[in-house]
Amino acid sequence: MEFVNRIPGDKTVPVFQELQSRRTPIRFHVLGRGYERLTIVTGVESRDGRVFILVDLPNRFKKDVPDWAGKRVQLEFTDKDRISHSCRTEIHQVEGDDLWLVLPSHLDRIQRRRHFRVEPPPGTRILFSFQGRNVEAPVLNISLGGGLVISPGIRKGTAEPLALQAGTILYDLLLVGSMEEAKVEVGIKTAEVVRVEKIPETKRINFAVQFSRMSKEGQAVLEQFIYYSQRRLLRKRSPLAGT
Repeated sequence: MEFVNRIPGDKTVPVFQELQSRRTPIRFHVLGRGYERLTIVTGVESRDGRVFILVDLPNRFKKDVPDWAGKRVQLEFTDKDRISHSCRTEIHQVEGDDLWLVLPSHLDRIQRRRHFRVEPPPGTRILFSFQGRNVEAPVLNISLGGGLVISPGIRKGTAEPLALQAGTILYDLLLVGSMEEAKVEVGIKTAEVVRVEKIPETKRINFAVQFSRMSKEGQAVLEQFIYYSQRRLLRKRSPLAGT
């Protein structure tokens, strides 16, 4: 599943400057011509009130694309976090060993999720032990790969927040929920905390966990639970619900 975050043109300059400093390879494609090469960003320049992205001129470019002026091009690259980016712009000029491209109107940041996340039924929670404390944490969303969980200390205001950080490994967790009247329990052998989020408005802390080890039976039950949660949400949102 893809999630696209659109970065406006004036915010893309730092991105291209980082590409230049890291000498990140960029896929350069002249649209409608079948011309495709790898290049790198060589600079970001301002001229006559306009901003241009400079890339290394591919070998034989002017011979292979003799009518290059004003041609539309697509740039694609992967940043240091392995997140794909894509944009379209046009060729402004060739100067020395550089190809000058007009600053794109926007840059698409494309994140791909392996698993679809869904809001589970109320009361869904994860139980585990951490630093000698038995924890019961409400679940905000869940997928086959992990979930987003509320730190119970912040939420209830009755205990210190959990000292969790990215990279923390949790053992012998139990996901507890319900499908209609039936109780659901899914054992998770190990999980890793991959992200911790502080929510200033609510003074709450959420943490995302990635399920590392589960039995095949547990995976099958979790898949059924997620499918049930999806159908439940669809029923709630449908204008025909309850008819």
